[in-house]
Amino acid sequence: MPWKLYKYILNKFVSTFAAAVAIFTILFLMDQASRQVEQLAPHASSLRDFLLSFLLLAPPLLAYTIPLAFLMAMIWTLEQMKQEREITAIMVAGVSPVRLLPPFLAASMVTFIIAFIVTAYAGPASFQKYNERLTSLARQSFINELKPGILFSGIPDTLLLVGGFDRESGRIDGLLMVRNDLDETETGEMILAEKGMIQPPTANTRDIILKLEKGTLHPVASGGDVYRSGSFESLTSRIQSQSSVPGVRAKQFLMASSNQDLRSRYGEISKEENQKLAAMYAIELNRRFAFPLTILLYPFVIFPAAVSTGRHGKIAAFSGSLILFLTSFFLFSIGSNMARQNMVPASLGAWFPVLFLVTAGLFIFPAYLHSLRSKS
Repeated sequence: MPWKLYKYILNKFVSTFAAAVAIFTILFLMDQASRQVEQLAPHASSLRDFLLSFLLLAPPLLAYTIPLAFLMAMIWTLEQMKQEREITAIMVAGVSPVRLLPPFLAASMVTFIIAFIVTAYAGPASFQKYNERLTSLARQSFINELKPGILFSGIPDTLLLVGGFDRESGRIDGLLMVRNDLDETETGEMILAEKGMIQPPTANTRDIILKLEKGTLHPVASGGDVYRSGSFESLTSRIQSQSSVPGVRAKQFLMASSNQDLRSRYGEISKEENQKLAAMYAIELNRRFAFPLTILLYPFVIFPAAVSTGRHGKIAAFSGSLILFLTSFFLFSIGSNMARQNMVPASLGAWFPVLFLVTAGLFIFPAYLHSLRSKS
């Protein structure tokens, strides 16, 4: 009898879990669309290029949608059983509601393994592919759009005009460049050069590097009374190929790094010299282990509430599961910020959600078992 019951519960759970993962992932992707379209749209030559690049963001998002979907699926399964009076029938038959917990514990173990693989391996690999594809699209877009004798404005705050351009080698003959991205003042810079080399964005950097020879530099819209210009025999200039938001590149770099890369970089950094950077590596590495582990603890916190709630059980249970997930994410953010400020060890900051759930489970689940004994 228990095995038939467990199979029945798991069938309900799996179908709901799969639907929840799909729905939440689509919603999270829609949220990412507005953030990533600025990076992808200017370089994608077709809708197919855009979609293929954009879908590479799905695996990293699964690290968050899988735990949330597990909570929702568990709540939905128990609520359906309550509405159909199945839990009442089990209790009337003298079977403790706790007998319903094992299939959810088994499901949490399987879900934990899936979430761990996604968070620690599939997510970073997919994000690395996304970065490589974005770089490739940006490089190809730059090479295709830069044409001799035509003003090129595809770089933020920069105008380029070249007399000749060899797409294979990057060699240019004659260049006029006007930049206004050097500082927050109104002063810009104009560079004239006889020849040089352009290196489009690569896998290592999304910046455009210009190695120029025999040229002059001139201020643009200078506010001073003195006009100062200069000349050079050789000059290397680095230009951001896209606008950037502070902290975004560093976060993308960490998310795209493998576990081995994070460990090696953390070991190479002197904590005294670059403590914040060392903390970022440690936090990201520990997050990949700690966040999936929360799935194993969710049943002990949410099961008593899901089984015990009364008339407004569905609303209360769904609200509780969402609050529980957001609380876990909020505690991770707090722990990460505290670790970066050296208030707590980096490894401890990433494990704040786990410590919270362990504490909550040790308080809630024994209290629930005690209440069942009292009623019996």
